[in-house]
Amino acid sequence: MAAHHTIRADVGSVLSLDTIRQHVPSVFADKPADTVSARYGFVPTVAIVEELQKTGLQVVQAGQSISRKPGGKLYTRHVLRFRPTFAPTLAGGTLPEVVLVNSHNGASGFKLWAGLFRMVCANGLIVADSTIGAISVYHRASAPEVISRQSLEFLGTVDGISERVERFSAVPLQEEQTFALANHAANLRWGSSRPAGLNHRDLLTARRYSDAQRNLWHVMNTIQENVIKGGVQLLRTGRRSSTRSLSSVREDIRFNAGLWGAAERLANGEPLVQDVELNTVLD
Repeated sequence: MAAHHTIRADVGSVLSLDTIRQHVPSVFADKPADTVSARYGFVPTVAIVEELQKTGLQVVQAGQSISRKPGGKLYTRHVLRFRPTFAPTLAGGTLPEVVLVNSHNGASGFKLWAGLFRMVCANGLIVADSTIGAISVYHRASAPEVISRQSLEFLGTVDGISERVERFSAVPLQEEQTFALANHAANLRWGSSRPAGLNHRDLLTARRYSDAQRNLWHVMNTIQENVIKGGVQLLRTGRRSSTRSLSSVREDIRFNAGLWGAAERLANGEPLVQDVELNTVLD
């Protein structure tokens, strides 16, 4: 699993192009990696950034995978989260965002999601359900305009997204449902490589009093924060250890999209089914 480096602006601030260049140089690549075919259509990510800035969307978080190949950091998979300059605060103390993933080594084309930023815990969520899913955009000259148009369409659905948050908040969960969601999240995050000594019920431990509510919204966010940030104690004899933070651009997106989908099914009264299709969500 490839590690990644991420930087996020403080609430109310944005990341400058100079800051992004310093921490996420792959955004500014001026050519693709030598390993891609001659048919590969190169579109610099910075062109997308500049196009979205024209519409009032600013970068608030940027990250990229850490490549071990010489020169690979200029082409590796990267993720940017954009927010409107005057973003409305939605239900659950969240802010609307647009999430963009790309690479210049053939590992990923442009992928676009609607996102939410939850201020109380600085968690970035991915909205992924039957209505608002990922959008793929080919590496073509028209990509900046297409992504700009789709981003504005995402932001045009903020009322619907806010309604989802309110609906999740209104769904009480029985204890066995919280255990099932936590186990589902653990399977989504680690699969057959679940850390030894991990009790999935420990993912339900709230990190603040306000999250100790047994409704779908707060349970989902508690699980998400514990998985993404790590630090959940493992029951191992002889030594103390804990889970690691999620350190992969691809896995972060995959997990967040899968967890939202699971919450959507619970809200609809449907059984939880592992999202096998999400294994290829960024391919």
